Amino acid sequence: MNLLPAASARQPARQPWPMHRLLEERAVALGFALESSTAGTYMSHLNSYLTFCNIHGLPIEPTADTLSFYIVFMCSHIRPSSVDSYLSGICNQLEPWFPQVRKVRSSVLVSRTLTGCKKMHGTSVTRKRPFLEADLSNLLDIYSRSPSYDDTLFLCIVFTAWHCLMRLGEITAHDNPAYRSARKTIKRCSVTISQSPRHISFFLPTHKADHLFEGFLAIHRTT
Repeated sequence: MNLLPAASARQPARQPWPMHRLLEERAVALGFALESSTAGTYMSHLNSYLTFCNIHGLPIEPTADTLSFYIVFMCSHIRPSSVDSYLSGICNQLEPWFPQVRKVRSSVLVSRTLTGCKKMHGTSVTRKRPFLEADLSNLLDIYSRSPSYDDTLFLCIVFTAWHCLMRLGEITAHDNPAYRSARKTIKRCSVTISQSPRHISFFLPTHKADHLFEGFLAIHRTT
């Protein structure tokens, strides 16, 4: 059935795209849906699952039994919370071939197996000591008189990150060049210095909670 636009709903005239361009543009959009670093992590999770299936002679197609067996096996080697994250990566990578994988993941057998393993193998949370203002003062005493550009840059990064509550991934480049992205890099041209009131501001292109690259303005007030 052909549905023609309503007379009152006027649309601008747009030229149709050939099918090859539609396919190309969709492929590009899908490529941007998942960060390269996340895709690499998910691939590692999938390799873990494939290895498990291979050494146990199990079919790759995910079932409630297979995933529950994978959970109890992996939880005896790594933290259950990590296994929970592994399952997310496995579902993401297997979904194009096995569309039912997320339904299997949320099944009662799989969810209860993971809950039981978390109770059996649960460990206390360990965190690093918080970075205090006294630590900033110590760093300033050590490096402020250094003629090294790297030492000065290190101080700048530490003070800015501490006052702006930034994550390490937002102020450093990834060790793996394949995971670096110019879209995530803070541009020097976005930095502004104001004297009244005294502050430094810059544009942060993205952060952990910003998956759509909307960005925001970070401000570091100085005294």
